[in-house]
Amino acid sequence: MSKEIIPQVFIGIDISKDHLDLCLMPGDQCLTFANDANGLDQLTERLSAEVSPVIVMEATGGYDVPIAAALLSKGLPAAIVNPKRVRDFARAMGRLAKTDSIDAHVLARFAQEMKPEIRSLPNEKERFIKELVSRRLQLIDVRTAEKNRLYKAVSQQVKKSIQLIIETVNQQIQEIEDQLDDEIKGNPVLHEKDQLLQSVPGIGPNTSRMLLAALPELGKLSGKQIASLVGVAPFNRDSGKMRGRRMVFGGRTSVRNLLYMAALVASRHNKIIREFYSRLRKSGKTGKVALVACIRKLIVILNAMLKKKQPFCELYA
Repeated sequence: MSKEIIPQVFIGIDISKDHLDLCLMPGDQCLTFANDANGLDQLTERLSAEVSPVIVMEATGGYDVPIAAALLSKGLPAAIVNPKRVRDFARAMGRLAKTDSIDAHVLARFAQEMKPEIRSLPNEKERFIKELVSRRLQLIDVRTAEKNRLYKAVSQQVKKSIQLIIETVNQQIQEIEDQLDDEIKGNPVLHEKDQLLQSVPGIGPNTSRMLLAALPELGKLSGKQIASLVGVAPFNRDSGKMRGRRMVFGGRTSVRNLLYMAALVASRHNKIIREFYSRLRKSGKTGKVALVACIRKLIVILNAMLKKKQPFCELYA
């Protein structure tokens, strides 16, 4: 007697501030739950009834994390995908309209056709550190804006007000940096990674914190995979006899922007990166192209260091 084959269920979850729209395929069953504690309980209870569901949701700037965590706690891992990939998929399907129910249907179809990889979520400690790093960047933006206003201000009263804000923001930034140091030093795994990263000329405390928070995959992937994840892996643009320029795009913008400054420092003070940059410039590469190549080399080096748990001086003596 042959075993009964249970069809796999593909589920798309469209997230908004107040509610969650679901689409289950096959069958195109649509459900809506409130985006609160009771709604999440009802959602996880409903999806727990499905056998080996494939769940997909878009990254929504933080709203997706508690939902994914709630699903994970019930043994229902969900793939969080880049919204651009989903919109491109929708256009390929001819779906130009956009509503919550349509988006949920597109996500379910995306799950069915693409079967995206499900990655583990960061734990509570890692999420807290990431939130602290994000808050520090926000405060730096506030400080930069206030400094620009101070430069233009004429009235002494206005200047005094702006300087007070800058002093307060500086104090907040220092408190967050102290707390980040305490959190990282109190975690043996993160502390070891932090020490390894800072052993590289060009990588300081702030760059190290950002990498630990925004790139937890560092040291767990291959060199090509980590370069692609950051968005510095060049892609071919060839067709027929035409040979286009190789381009880099996508990836994690915040990490790439941070590594741009790190690579700029390393191109002057890190012997390996400096010689690599000089060789590219002598071969005719523009400064920007050479610097992007340095970012790629730098992230591959950092990835290898964490994978082998060796500091820069030992691995690249």
